Amino acid sequence: MNSSTAVDSPTPPAERPSVLLPALAVAAVLGFFGCHGTGGEWLDFQVQAWFWDGRDWLVPKDAGWSHRLAYEGPKAVLALFAVWLLWAMAWPAQAPGWMGRRRAGYLFLSLVVVVVVCTQLREVTFMATPRQLTMYGANPGVPHLLLFDAKPPGYPHAAFPAGHASGGFALLALAYAWPTPSARRRAVLLALVYGSGMGLYQMARGEHFLSHTLATAALAWLLVAGLARFLRPARLSSPS
Repeated sequence: MNSSTAVDSPTPPAERPSVLLPALAVAAVLGFFGCHGTGGEWLDFQVQAWFWDGRDWLVPKDAGWSHRLAYEGPKAVLALFAVWLLWAMAWPAQAPGWMGRRRAGYLFLSLVVVVVVCTQLREVTFMATPRQLTMYGANPGVPHLLLFDAKPPGYPHAAFPAGHASGGFALLALAYAWPTPSARRRAVLLALVYGSGMGLYQMARGEHFLSHTLATAALAWLLVAGLARFLRPARLSSPS
């Protein structure tokens, strides 16, 4: 390939996305919500007040069939999507031509990596859910501590980042799987609606603060962008 061809055929930006912006987003969320005096703690409490009536949460802990529909339903759809991606990887010749093995592999890996990282990080962040806090009626409960506060032994660690919404925000990977701007816009909209819906449901149950959900969204963005830089899924994939 001569130099003029190389100049005329640059690597499309969708194939090598920048990780700077998502990294800055992660840092901004951690700094704003993890430190005192920034206003992040106040914002968390203001938003959470929409779901707390002073006695119970907007969505009760045991909501029966509606909980199964709203909580288990979105996870089941994501699980079916993951199974379909595995099928497309195993038998790419039978998959739609617009998918291909490379894209299917990238999307499947993104789902797995985002969910695993978000759930496992909670083992080191040690953050409590609103439902576990004394200020929201937990008995026994724990005080509200921020991310960078020192935590006493036995402090809960099941909240930050949000695990349930991670699968929804992992769909941001769709924005890096195809290079056209219109496809990327649709993918971002789908991921934000799906992930935000899952996150809002958990906030309404007292299982997460706004900061937990935003941290998941920012971290998912960083992870899928990093994987896209490595796997370059926007390249045209062969069916084999």
